[in-house]
Amino acid sequence: MNLPVDKHVLSNGLTVLLCEKKSAPVVAVQVWYRTGSVNEHDGIRGISHFFEHMMFRGSAKVAPEEHARRINAVGGHCNAFTAEDVTAYINSVPKAYTDMVLGFEADRMRSLLLTAEILETERKVVIEEFHTYMNNPVAKAFLEFRKDFYGAHPYAVSPLGTEHDIASITIDDCRSYYERWYQPSNALLVITGDFGSGAAVMNSVETCFGNIQDTAARIVEPDPGDGAVTPNGPPFMTRAVEFDVPILLTGYPAPPSSHPDAVALEILMQIVSQGETSRMHREIVRKKSLAVMTGGMNHLLRRPGMSMFFAAFTPDIPARRVETAINAQIRLILDAGITAAEMEKVKNTILANRLYEMYSAEHICQRLGYAQAVEGDYNQWTRRLAALERIDRNLLSDVARRYWDESRKRVLCLRPRRVKPLLFAVGLARRVFGRFM
Repeated sequence: MNLPVDKHVLSNGLTVLLCEKKSAPVVAVQVWYRTGSVNEHDGIRGISHFFEHMMFRGSAKVAPEEHARRINAVGGHCNAFTAEDVTAYINSVPKAYTDMVLGFEADRMRSLLLTAEILETERKVVIEEFHTYMNNPVAKAFLEFRKDFYGAHPYAVSPLGTEHDIASITIDDCRSYYERWYQPSNALLVITGDFGSGAAVMNSVETCFGNIQDTAARIVEPDPGDGAVTPNGPPFMTRAVEFDVPILLTGYPAPPSSHPDAVALEILMQIVSQGETSRMHREIVRKKSLAVMTGGMNHLLRRPGMSMFFAAFTPDIPARRVETAINAQIRLILDAGITAAEMEKVKNTILANRLYEMYSAEHICQRLGYAQAVEGDYNQWTRRLAALERIDRNLLSDVARRYWDESRKRVLCLRPRRVKPLLFAVGLARRVFGRFM
C-alpha cells in the first residue's frame, strides 16, 4: 500500500515531494504554504482566508480567474483551503497539462496581483462566507467554545477570523503578509500521479520555481510540543446565544497531530462519539433520549490542541444531566477500555478508507502535503497506519486517562436567549414515547 516518495529541496528553499502513480493519466499538483490563522494577530484576523481567494485573482502572466478557467477547460479542477497552520492550493489535470499548472502556481507565488479593487471584491465574498458559517448553530458553538477553551493560545481564533478585522484589513496588510509568508522557503510543492520521469518533472519545477528569489527572513518553525493548552475560564461556563436548542461542549487538552498518542486518541474518539453506532449516540440519543444529536472530534494540528465532545438537546433537559451522561461514557473508557469487536471495526474502517485513498492521486497528494507541512515529515502518513496495526487496545485506557482528565476539562453550555415552547413539547414527547418509536 505504500508508494515511493522522492523529496527535493531547491536552492531557494522550496521543498518538493514527488510520488508517481500510473493508474490513471492524471497529475495532482498542490502547493502548501506553512501559514494560516496561527500566524495572524489582532487587526488581521482572517487574512489567510483572504489570500485563499485573492490567489485566484490574477498575477503577472495570468489574468483574473484564468487559473481556474483554463484548468476547467481541459477537464481538470482546482480549489484551495485555509486552516490554522497551512493554506493549500489544489489542482488536478490530465498529465499533459502538468507544466501549465506549475507555471500558474509559480507565477502567483512570485507576482500575485494585489490591488485595492480586488481586495474590496473579495472582502464582500469573505464576509458573506463568514455570515453563512455563523448561521450554522453547531459551527458557531465550536467557535464560541474554542475562544474560551484556548484563551491566549494561537488556536483560539479560527481561520474564519473576525468580522471586524475582515472589514478593516488593508491592501498594505495584504502586501506585508504576502511578502512574509508566500515565499519558496515557506512552501511545499507536492506532485503525484502519472507524471512520467521524475527527472523531467523536476526540470520543469526548476524552470518554473527555481528562479524565484526567497526574500523573507528565515522562518523558525515552532516545536510541536510548544504552547501546551491551559484551558481558560471556570470549569463550567454558560452563555446565552441566538440558537433554537441548547448545546453543551466539553473539551480536554490534546497533543499535536504528530504525537505518538494521536492515533490512539483518534481510535477512542471514533468509538465514543462518531456516527450512529458510537457509544454516545446509542446511549444518550437513542436509549436515554437526553439529546437529539451527539458527536466529538479531536482538534489535532501542528501544536497541542483539543479533544472535544458535544450534544444538542431540547430545553426541558438540564444541561448538567447531559454532561453527566457524556462523562459516564468517558468513564467507561477510562475504566474498561474498548472491546475487541470495536477495535476490529475501527481498524477495518481506517484500512478501507486508506485503500480508497490510494486510488486517487489527489488524495495521496493531500495526505503527503498534510504530513509534511503540518506534522513535519511526509512519512507520518505511513507511520500512522503502522501504529494502528501495532496498537494494543488494552493500552487505550492509559491514553484516555492521560488526556480525558476530569481536572483539566472545560464545559460550555450555550443556552437560547428565547426558548420556543414547542421545543419543550417535542422534548417531552421524545422522552415519554421514545421507547415506542
